[in-house]
Amino acid sequence: MTRIFDEHEINLEILDAHLRDSGVVPYNVQPDHIRLRTEQGIAFTISIIADRKFIRFSTYLPLNRHASIDQKHELARRLNEDVFLPVFTIDFDGDLAVSYVLPYTGGLIAGTFVSIVNRFASLLEFVVETYNGDGLIDFGAPTTVPAVADTESAPTGGELLH
Repeated sequence: MTRIFDEHEINLEILDAHLRDSGVVPYNVQPDHIRLRTEQGIAFTISIIADRKFIRFSTYLPLNRHASIDQKHELARRLNEDVFLPVFTIDFDGDLAVSYVLPYTGGLIAGTFVSIVNRFASLLEFVVETYNGDGLIDFGAPTTVPAVADTESAPTGGELLH
């Protein structure tokens, strides 16, 4: 039987529980959003815009600080033309903001929600793999943590953004 969440049931606790029941383990759950990672480690968030009845999927991809704003806008334009689902914009820091909103007016099919979570994650990986031939998307130098780490060498606050 298809599980459908009524409109009034939609909250982060319900979405978190459904993700976990579906085998998707959130990286971090906060009062106003759920933070997840793609298999390649790209972080993204899920939040609820309750007054408008939307679930928002979003992230940013850091862009090379030395690239021109025209190059950045051209990337966003190209992605908006070529990639189905999200909207790509350049934020105030010159990074690529990626967002998609899923309406839940009238309810939400649980399986569709999980499908969109997985699709958004795979889409982010696709964008980084396919549209970064020029190195414009720049996560910076990778950081390493020793294979055997003590608690003092671990990241603080349990939070890594990318």
